[in-house]
Amino acid sequence: MEYVSVGKEKLHYLKWGTGKRLLLAFHGYGNEADIFDVFIPYLSNEYTILSFDLPHHGKSEWTKDKIFTKSDLVAMVDNLKAQYKVDKVSLMGYSMGGRVCLTIVQYIPSVVDKVVLIATDGLRIDYFYYFLTRTYFGRKLFKNELNAPTRFFTVIEWLKRKKMIDAHKYKFVMNYMKPEDSRRFLMQVWPGMSDLMPFPVKLKRAIRQYNVPISIFMGQHDRIMPPSLAEKFKTGLDTVHLYVLDKGHRVFDNENAQQIAERLL
Repeated sequence: MEYVSVGKEKLHYLKWGTGKRLLLAFHGYGNEADIFDVFIPYLSNEYTILSFDLPHHGKSEWTKDKIFTKSDLVAMVDNLKAQYKVDKVSLMGYSMGGRVCLTIVQYIPSVVDKVVLIATDGLRIDYFYYFLTRTYFGRKLFKNELNAPTRFFTVIEWLKRKKMIDAHKYKFVMNYMKPEDSRRFLMQVWPGMSDLMPFPVKLKRAIRQYNVPISIFMGQHDRIMPPSLAEKFKTGLDTVHLYVLDKGHRVFDNENAQQIAERLL
């Protein structure tokens, strides 16, 4: 098994291909590194692909309550560049993994060659997520209410009635909150990934300054990450291109993997 050190933590990754270019791939919430194996036939000659298990996923070794920081991510990318002897890396991210990619673009755009984002998070600031994971009262509420879920459900119901969260986010939260093991997982992943949150103004400035080519694939029927988010994000960015596919949130599969992979070739 392959691991990369992130401070005292370790991220597991799968390695595919023998190409001279380096592609770093990051999955979504609740997925694992093997989700990207559909791209192997199309990218493995051109790229060496490293597909990571994010913190608390798959075989990664990550301490409870340890936050995956921006500086951790930047150091990891720099170490991998040195290890694989490349000047630049390409990026692929699905859902939450897209937020990881966009964080890299914001903070070290000069090392980014090409980016493919699929049903991506991170195109706007999610203030509900920000409050629960980045503010003192939000973190306290999040932890306390997850330990007393009945009260938490009452709060979520109130937020929905006040239209402070939409119906799809409400459904997502309720689906992941009711089983106890799902609550424990959420308590680790959401805070653990909370520092990897790009800020649109700074992100767009970096994309323009370094002309970073980004291809965004969104699902026409995706209720979690609707295409309208990408439409708004790409305004004024000449190097950002949007492709809307006849899919839901799981945008990619064997049928369209080649189409998506071509944006990296």
